Amino acid sequence: MNGIYTKNSKVYIGLYIFFIFCAAMGDWKVINAALGGLPKVLSAGAVGIAFMYMLWSGNFKNAKKLFHFFVMYTSIIAGIILWSVILWILDFQTIGYIMKGSSKMSFQFLDILVVISACYMFEENAAKYTFFGLAAGNIMIIILGALTTGLGGAIHDMIANITSFGASDVVENSTFIRAIEIHDITFVMGVYIIYFLFYCHGEKNRYIYAAIALFLFMAGLKRIAFIGMIMGIAFAFFSAWLSPKAQVRLVTIVSFIIVIFCYFYISIIHSGAFTAFLEAHEIELMGREKIYDFISNFYTLSPSYRGKGYEFCVQLLKSMKGTNDQVVNITAVHNDILKMYVELGFWGFFLWIMGYYVYQTHWFVTRCGEKTAVCFIAINIYMLISYMTDNNMFYYWSSMAIRIIPMAFFFDPIKDMPLKIKESDEMSRFERTLYKKREKAAMQKRDAWLDEYEYWGDEI
Repeated sequence: MNGIYTKNSKVYIGLYIFFIFCAAMGDWKVINAALGGLPKVLSAGAVGIAFMYMLWSGNFKNAKKLFHFFVMYTSIIAGIILWSVILWILDFQTIGYIMKGSSKMSFQFLDILVVISACYMFEENAAKYTFFGLAAGNIMIIILGALTTGLGGAIHDMIANITSFGASDVVENSTFIRAIEIHDITFVMGVYIIYFLFYCHGEKNRYIYAAIALFLFMAGLKRIAFIGMIMGIAFAFFSAWLSPKAQVRLVTIVSFIIVIFCYFYISIIHSGAFTAFLEAHEIELMGREKIYDFISNFYTLSPSYRGKGYEFCVQLLKSMKGTNDQVVNITAVHNDILKMYVELGFWGFFLWIMGYYVYQTHWFVTRCGEKTAVCFIAINIYMLISYMTDNNMFYYWSSMAIRIIPMAFFFDPIKDMPLKIKESDEMSRFERTLYKKREKAAMQKRDAWLDEYEYWGDEI
């Protein structure tokens, strides 16, 4: 093993992709109905092979950087759990209730360990190899679905789903679409489209991978995710034209705007204006309006509202299932922004959202550079839009994607290299603009270094 470098080892790459593929197959409805989230534990194989390699080889390359990422990611999750424990104790919740809430969050720690292990072994290729495993699992699920309904019917239903833009009646009347409806991986494919288009510069096949991600994204089409992807792409495209200083200002401003937007969004839901607007424009809510109205009985928009603790909403809806009090036949709020406010309370929600968007953005700017911070915000704009009407904030694969992509981009040496020098007439307008901006930024860094050198030279 001493002579093996995992980044270029077909054995390690193959094992990692295999573990992700096996875990992703757990999202197939047949397996998921029987085992729930248990197959995701198979992704821990990545942690195992990374740990064995580290002990055997003594290779601690990037250990300090990875440790900083680990602390940053886990601090957000630990904060949610610790605040929830305080709320559970104040509300005299049972040990069983507390264990259910805590155990669900434990998958997030495994998720972080897999991300750290993948980046330790593969650096800038970690996100790409994760995509290979997830895409293989998604394609296999589509094949299994087609085998049960027939290829002709599967193709017909998929085209109908795409052309109707995921109309609820098409989905409900298609056995094939329901069979391949894997929410988590579908959301992840939208993240990967943004990644391959804008933040994977060193990969020569990135447009092919983006096309595969787009196909899988459309196969399990989510209308809110489509809107979010357009916004994420628009942000990524616009920010690419800015200077490094302007990018820092942009991501900082956007992170604070997100905080304000989320509180405003909760207020219009609580007032009923959100559902009234959607109903007036005949946008199908699929029972969400009933849940939002029901949940409004359990929180107030006030600094005095302390929250109910993580997973309160799910436990509440589950306890009502099969009773006369049941609101709709689902046990999820389908609105992660609202859910986090109800569960964490006014100040808990404020600390969490400031920590996730503002603190993490600042952390990426100061420790990883403005390009990585822009990548982080771009994919999180996409995810934020999906949080508005869905419950994928702590989905296993979604959480992995939004952690591993900024890390992989951070390790990518291509992002800091100047564009290949060509004759001016061979460059596109976009390439020429980027080249000038990178050249100017490099000159500013060099001048700053010379000024510092001259200063210390005079002191000596």
